[in-house]
Amino acid sequence: MKKFIPFCLLLLGVACQQAPNTSSWQVVLKTDADGSVIAGSKDALINAIRKGSDLKIAWGVQREDLSIEHLSEPIWLAVLSEQEVMAHLDPQVLSGIDWDNLNANYEDPALLHQEWRVVLTTKGDFDAVWYDRKADTIVRRWPQKHIMTWFAKGNTSQEVVPLFAPE
Repeated sequence: MKKFIPFCLLLLGVACQQAPNTSSWQVVLKTDADGSVIAGSKDALINAIRKGSDLKIAWGVQREDLSIEHLSEPIWLAVLSEQEVMAHLDPQVLSGIDWDNLNANYEDPALLHQEWRVVLTTKGDFDAVWYDRKADTIVRRWPQKHIMTWFAKGNTSQEVVPLFAPE
């Protein structure tokens, strides 16, 4: 009986421990601007996509006098030859930025009919396009390279087969 009580307390303690939170956002991949892996792996990201996990992508830039960080959910994803990922963001009607007050600025009338479209890749590519909906033309294209962090929600450790595989 003396051994039974400590054993029961041990079991109770184990049972009361919280299971890992598999519903939280996890970094599955972080790359430098050239697409070299800093944390996680491209395989982990591809696995999360195949599982249908919710994803977010973060990037930013820092200069001497300002910095900006972005976080967005992709609307369309492609796994390319089981090695790289391409993600499209939802087109955005953009504001300008009032850097003196760190606030949105809509004073530019062109912003009323221009939208910003972006494609990001796990190679560090960030291709931004400003599109004029009224004139049906591309106003500006600005290919860039960025450090990117890809987040997935939930448990991404379980391996799944490619989406084109029959099972």
